[in-house]
This record gives sequence, structure tokens and C-alpha cells, in this order.
Amino acid sequence: MKRTLCLLFFALSCTLAVGQQKAAAKAADSEKTKAALIQLDQDWGAATVRNDLAFVQKLVADDCLFTEADGTVGTKAEMMADMQSGKSKTISNQPTEYNVRLFGPDMAVIRHNITTTGTENGKDASGEFRRMHVLVRRDGRWQVIDSQSVRVGPVSMASKP
Repeated sequence: MKRTLCLLFFALSCTLAVGQQKAAAKAADSEKTKAALIQLDQDWGAATVRNDLAFVQKLVADDCLFTEADGTVGTKAEMMADMQSGKSKTISNQPTEYNVRLFGPDMAVIRHNITTTGTENGKDASGEFRRMHVLVRRDGRWQVIDSQSVRVGPVSMASKP
């Protein structure tokens, strides 16, 4: 009886240890994914400063929608056209305070603050914003499928032509 109890205790201990190892490995993978997503977002910010259309074209899904700080909603095609024409010009991006939440292996939400310097339609569009991006993994790579910006602090309403 003692031997049976010892074997049962040993088996239970091994099962718990394996479970803990799997949980630790999953947590480590989760942290790696979060770090990779933060880096991807920072690379996106740098790409907009360089006006790297190829990087943005690949990262942003064709069906992505952008809700801007003034409440307008734009498409990827509109954003790409604005970047290409120079209508939208980013001089600097300084992101901070990242929060990444994973919803399974193929969906994530990134929130962060960002201080941006740039112009829109030749007018200063600089400021501090809170941004949220929804990403999904498609064909083995992450893509932004939705994005929203909210201005932090006093807001002066400007009309877009």
C-alpha cells in the first residue's frame, strides 16, 4: 500500500511539474511575442518617418481602417496615397507606455502613447496621442487590421479638406 501511494504521489508530482514547465514555456513564448509586436510597432513608426512605403504596405492589411484623432475614418489606400504624395509627412515618432494583449496565437491588441511631429495637408499635425492597433497573424506574419488614434490633452478641432 505504501509503495502504491508513493508511486501515485510520484506520478502526481511529475504531472504537476510538467504542467508547470508547460505554463512557464507558454508564458515565455507570450512575452517573446509581445516584445516582437512592440518592436514591429516601433519599426512601423520609424518606417513612417523614412516614408518607407514598402514596409507600411506589407504591415497594414488591405482591409485596414484607421480612425483618426479628429474622428475621420480612412482606408489603407488613402493612407498610402497621402504618404506617397507627401500630403502626410511624419518627421518624428516617440512611442512610450506599451501594453500588448494577446487573444490566442493569432490576434493581438497594442496600446501605446506616442509623441509625433509632422504635417497633414501642409498644416502642423504634431501632438501627443494614444493609439490602439488590432493585429492578426495571416500567412505567418502579423498585419494591422484596425487602428485608432486619440489626441491627449487639449484638442483643437480642425477640418480635413
